[in-house]
Amino acid sequence: MDLVELMLAGDENVRAHDSSHNLADSARSFLGCVAGWDDFTVEAASPAAERVLGAAMMIDPTIRGGRSARTVVLDVNIASGTLVANAARRVREEVQSEWLIAVVINTLTDADMRWSIEGIDSLFVCGGSSNSGESHYGSQQSLSVHTL
Repeated sequence: MDLVELMLAGDENVRAHDSSHNLADSARSFLGCVAGWDDFTVEAASPAAERVLGAAMMIDPTIRGGRSARTVVLDVNIASGTLVANAARRVREEVQSEWLIAVVINTLTDADMRWSIEGIDSLFVCGGSSNSGESHYGSQQSLSVHTL
């Protein structure tokens, strides 16, 4: 996939949320990824993630936005991890984190064990991945990548 295809795929994933059905599907995908996790807040990494978070909060009113010691950073797409890293930095500047997890709906590139996203303890990719099933990747900086 070249750079233009990557950008088009990311834009298509964001524009797909103009459909309420697709927005609800992404929200449910996110909720499925965090099912069983307790006492956390969600920090959106992008405006597109804010829409998914809002939909998730409508489906499950126990989901809370904001920054806390246990925060999940949410984004719609991940290619390099820059938006996720920026969101993690905002959280860590404001609170002392116990754990900081990132959940993304779509990966635009293959999950790679060399990925290192500053400030993130684990990364979960909920859908749109090129890998099927659950995979776990580790890096030198103890980042775990899980593809669900």
